[in-house]
Amino acid sequence: MRGLIQRLYYFMKGRYGNDQLNIFLLVLWGIIYILNLFLRNWVLRIIGLIPLGLCLYRALSKNITRRIYENNKFLPVYKKINSFITLQVKKIRDIKRLCYFKCPNCRAQLRVPRRKGVHTVRCPKCRHEFKKHILF
Repeated sequence: MRGLIQRLYYFMKGRYGNDQLNIFLLVLWGIIYILNLFLRNWVLRIIGLIPLGLCLYRALSKNITRRIYENNKFLPVYKKINSFITLQVKKIRDIKRLCYFKCPNCRAQLRVPRRKGVHTVRCPKCRHEFKKHILF
């Protein structure tokens, strides 16, 4: 077993490896694969091989500067997707205690305790005050 790990170590030496873009491509492949289990479509199977092939190509590539450039281009998109998913998870988790909404002035995401009635809210980012109706 130790010899296999050592050979794998020497094989990967000088190659790019893994990053956020590769992880995204693997997750995308997994989603397409699971979707194809239900739909059983050969076109979807071929489309699903594209992210897997790109992930393997990027992981085994020796052109490290190009792979870093690709990952840096992807990171702003990744951060937007990650923050959106995190916010949605927080909204679901806090659905009984808090209300989430955006400031009409600066579009910052705000949260208010879920109490019926009219609340005066001050945005901590831009200090804009406004009234918010909470129905339930």
